[in-house]
Formats: sequence, structure tokens, C-alpha cells
Amino acid sequence: GLIISICCLLVTIISYLSSIKLRTSEHGQLLINLCFALMGLYITFIVAIHSRTVTGLCALSAAVLQYFFLVTFLVMAAEAINLYMKLVIVLGANIPHFVLKATIISWLTPIFIVLFCFAPNYKNYVSDHFCRAFNIPYYIGMV
Repeated sequence: GLIISICCLLVTIISYLSSIKLRTSEHGQLLINLCFALMGLYITFIVAIHSRTVTGLCALSAAVLQYFFLVTFLVMAAEAINLYMKLVIVLGANIPHFVLKATIISWLTPIFIVLFCFAPNYKNYVSDHFCRAFNIPYYIGMV
């Protein structure tokens, strides 16, 4: 299932990047960001599944998995805000350079959240079953 999703994401990215009309629209730019975030999430998920035997790699893959999860969530939120501004608030607030601001916030904010959760104790990211955030980092960074 993940391999098919990654292939479809690649097709979407290639088609959007090859068409000038698609890649210059606000929706297209946000969709390209979402596709890259989802691709990173899927690839990291595959790595996290297979890295549970090595403690350092397990902790690192769990932190990167949490990062891409948060990036995906924030890019989807930016897309929702963009659709709300385009469809509901037709005549009104127009945020200049919205996509640039949303992209910067979506890709940089999760770094600080993951570092805040990962720095005190990396053991909260290691398990025998699966590499992901557990305990307090899970609740702070995922929920």
C-alpha cells in the first residue's frame, strides 16, 4: 500500500512540477508541499518499521517520523485556511505571500517541537515493537 502511494505521489509531483499553470497557483504550491511531506512521512515510516533493533537509528527515525507527521498536519491546515479564504471570505482578507509564509511555518515549526520533545530523553522514542514517540513526547508532539 505504501509503495503504491509513494508512486502516485511521485506522479502527482512530476505532473504538477512539469506544468507551469499548476505549479504557480497557490493550491498547486501547497499540494506540492503536501506531496513532499507525505512522501517523507511514508519513507520514514518504512525506515522506522525496520530500524527497531538499533537504538540510535530507532530514536532518529522516530523523531523524523514525528517531524514529517507534524509537517503534513501543518501543510493540510494551511491548505484548509487557503480554501477557507478563497471560498468563504471571497471579498476580504488577502494575506500577501500566504503560500511562502505557510510553507516556512509548516516546515520550520515542527523542528522546534521535535527538538523540545527529543532533547530531554531520547529513550521516549525507542521501543521493541515500533519506533515512534511514546509518553509525554507523544502527547506534546502528536496529539
